[in-house]
Amino acid sequence: MNPALSNHKNFSHARKGGVKKPMRILVTAGPTREFIDPVRFISNLSTGSMGYAISGEAARRNHKVTLISGPVDITPPKNIKTINVITAQQMFAAVKAEFKNSDCLIMSAAVADFSPRKTLTNKMKKKTLPRQYILQLKQNPDILKWAGGRKAARLIIGFCMESEALIKNAKDKLKNKRADIVVANKINKNTSAFGRGLTKVSILQKNGHMLNIGPSKKAKIADILLDKIEALWYKNFNAAA
Repeated sequence: MNPALSNHKNFSHARKGGVKKPMRILVTAGPTREFIDPVRFISNLSTGSMGYAISGEAARRNHKVTLISGPVDITPPKNIKTINVITAQQMFAAVKAEFKNSDCLIMSAAVADFSPRKTLTNKMKKKTLPRQYILQLKQNPDILKWAGGRKAARLIIGFCMESEALIKNAKDKLKNKRADIVVANKINKNTSAFGRGLTKVSILQKNGHMLNIGPSKKAKIADILLDKIEALWYKNFNAAA
């Protein structure tokens, strides 16, 4: 067994003996598409595999799951509510609508940071464009920051992907977005956060705990992450009881 994975057993106490009260878990997954014209768009390589794995594992544990999904080629897990969106603005609107009825937001979607300032109604014709075409962009809403500012008693889970200073950037995100957990992915050629292959991540908590997980299937990472979320939630739930 991967020694990094064996440590996750320490965080499984929240569901021993069965979960007494299911959580209402809101998950975002997949990419967004920001259209330049009717056929061209800005996007990224996200396949939604991580968010769908989390949604499926949460549903298996009998939590009430709402999945807000960008355009992906995956069949949604059974026994969950699925809301399909395309753009960052649509995902933001869906999160705002569902957030008030959630106990935990897991922002695993790879929301595009920018979108074109103007989306053309008709397809751009190559022959009408200059050899160098300047595309003006605007920032998309920061959904995780919006949620962190309104978290109240909710748990907020973020994701980050970095090519350098992974842990520093993840810690900054924990603080700046008021997240409880950040799952950090390092961009490298051996393991990819995209697709259904093996992924290497670090799970950081605002209490300073950090768990490094060696190359693993996303289903295993989802299992470990849900253990940590349940441990936090039921600790807070029992303290408030």
